[in-house]
Amino acid sequence: METTEAVNAPTVSESTFVSRSGTALALLLPAAGPHRHPRFSIPVGIAAFLAALLVRSIIHPHLPPGFPFITFFPAVILSAYLCGAYAGIVCATLSGLAAWYCFMPGQYAFALNGSVITAMALYTFVVGIDILLIHFMQSAVADLIKAEVAGRSLLDQRRRLVSELRRETERRLLHERMADQSLLLDLALKAADAGTWHYSVTSGRALLSAEMARQHGFGDDEIEIDVRRDWRPLIHADDADRTLTDLDLAIEARGTFVSDFRILRPTGDTRWLSCIGRVVVGEGGDPEWVVGLTLDVTARKLAERRSEHLARHDPLTGLANRMQFQERFLQELALVRRGGPPFALLCLDLDRFKAVNDTLGHAAGDTLLTMVADRLRSVVRIEDTVARLGGDEFVIIQTGAACTDDIDTLAGRIAQAIEVPMVIEGHPVDVGVSIGIALVPLDGEDPDTVYRMADRALYRAKTDGGGTHRRAT
Repeated sequence: METTEAVNAPTVSESTFVSRSGTALALLLPAAGPHRHPRFSIPVGIAAFLAALLVRSIIHPHLPPGFPFITFFPAVILSAYLCGAYAGIVCATLSGLAAWYCFMPGQYAFALNGSVITAMALYTFVVGIDILLIHFMQSAVADLIKAEVAGRSLLDQRRRLVSELRRETERRLLHERMADQSLLLDLALKAADAGTWHYSVTSGRALLSAEMARQHGFGDDEIEIDVRRDWRPLIHADDADRTLTDLDLAIEARGTFVSDFRILRPTGDTRWLSCIGRVVVGEGGDPEWVVGLTLDVTARKLAERRSEHLARHDPLTGLANRMQFQERFLQELALVRRGGPPFALLCLDLDRFKAVNDTLGHAAGDTLLTMVADRLRSVVRIEDTVARLGGDEFVIIQTGAACTDDIDTLAGRIAQAIEVPMVIEGHPVDVGVSIGIALVPLDGEDPDTVYRMADRALYRAKTDGGGTHRRAT
């Protein structure tokens, strides 16, 4: 008696295979199921036999003689197809015995003559061939299914490996890009002398990066501080309230915090910092953090101040230049028109300056102009304006000049200060100053008119020999 091996139930891959393999193989697949197990053989074989015997008993009267196995062949084939060779053999054995004893002609019953032996032999041969063919074909199909499943499993594993390798490669490339970006960001922050910070809205504390800690004089390591207790005292008194107000407004608006402020370092120097931050809200929409960046902009602020100073001051003497003089001149005229106090405009020109340039050179002339500027500063008040318009031409705005005595007194002090002997590069230098004076509003309120009258008065002082002052007439 032949045996069969149990085959596992079809998987999803098996079902896929069946759908692609055609009807012939699909019809053979039930034998690859769990019912091929030997424990189903006897019950299924007996059941198939009994069903065939019942049908045979019903149709026996209507059959011609000589057809004892007519209903047993389908039962044997069906039981072998559904539950394997064991069930088919059980059904075939019982069916053969029943046909022999129940449905063979009576005269042959229990007699092993040639006809009975021939009929039984033919029945056994045909049934055996059917069972073997079904078994072999189902075994072949099961092997094909196993091979297909194994192949698809390998393909699935290959696809998974390829997918995992692709994901791993993408992760590695992403990590490399992030590492490169992080390195570039670190380099950019270091190049910009920038520090980062995280401010907690609820606790009022901030975590400062190592660079920001160095900017504030907290050391060289990352540190957590209380903003109002530890950080506010370091802010310049003119900037502290404004900076914290800007921070509170940004948190309230859930927007961006931008502020420039000065830090008083423990070393005594003052640094300018530019701070920009973004408010981060939580799931409920309430602000939780402010994350920001701080740049040391001291060099930029100093450069801006130098630019502003150069735009309004003479680069050689440090006095106000023509632009600043015109601004102050127009401001004082506007005050006078609104009933403000009078003022005087003094135009100055050095006597014998050209001789110094010709004999000692332009460097000596520049030194002389610098010394003259210092002496002019020493004789005017803080509220007065001294400006150099170019060459050896200076102007002074004397505010609050209520009487001519005040003007004459200032002109006399200027002349005395300039006439004090000077020594430049070991050479004594003797210069004087001529001064033309115009009074506002006495001599007019139009800027061109006032300046022209003061310039004419200066011209008269020069033609009168210099070293004196003249008032506009």
